[in-house]
Amino acid sequence: MLILGFAGYLALGQYTLPEGPGKDLVLAKCQTCHDIGFVARERLSRERWNAIIDEMVTRGLQITPEERSAILDYLATYLGTEPPPTPPQVQPAPTPKTGAQVYANCAGCHGPQGEGNPPAFPPLKGHVEKLLKAEGGRTYLLLVVLYGLQGPIKVEGKEYAGIMPGFAWLSDEEIALVLNHLAGWGAPQGFKPYTPDEVKAARAKALTPEEVLKLRQGLKLP
Repeated sequence: MLILGFAGYLALGQYTLPEGPGKDLVLAKCQTCHDIGFVARERLSRERWNAIIDEMVTRGLQITPEERSAILDYLATYLGTEPPPTPPQVQPAPTPKTGAQVYANCAGCHGPQGEGNPPAFPPLKGHVEKLLKAEGGRTYLLLVVLYGLQGPIKVEGKEYAGIMPGFAWLSDEEIALVLNHLAGWGAPQGFKPYTPDEVKAARAKALTPEEVLKLRQGLKLP
């Protein structure tokens, strides 16, 4: 596996996706395994993008036929071998106002109800409750959503070694919403909802996925 230096990582982070129908879906699905820079810098034919999507599905990517078609159309149009069209003048989509809406970014891997998708992706329901009850677990849960996680972990007695991407591209409000949605599946008595200010403060930590793993290893989980 190619290990990027810090400068290379920053260079990838400078890439952004062109505006167009399907952009949000590509962000939600493709960042499951890749920094968006890996996707944005490519200029491939429709056939090549189609083959890449096929490969991602074999690796565990969960998408419906409709989502697959929309993703392929976006990639072939805006990241294809021909110059992309002029971005349409459309009103920006409204910011999701519920945690369930934001959780749609997570459902492809962790399941609509947090049931997981073994052996690739662990369940959240039941496990989130244990995290929130552990000392330091509240902060860890916030940081893993922000910065991702890389390395072997054990969840509900099963080993997982996948890569979780960070979702720092979501707003502070959206991250607070999705964290509180997860807490709705089980939280300790007296749980205080996450706030956008709490998320904003956590952004100053700027951790790597490997550093988040070390935080997890320090938790005393049952």
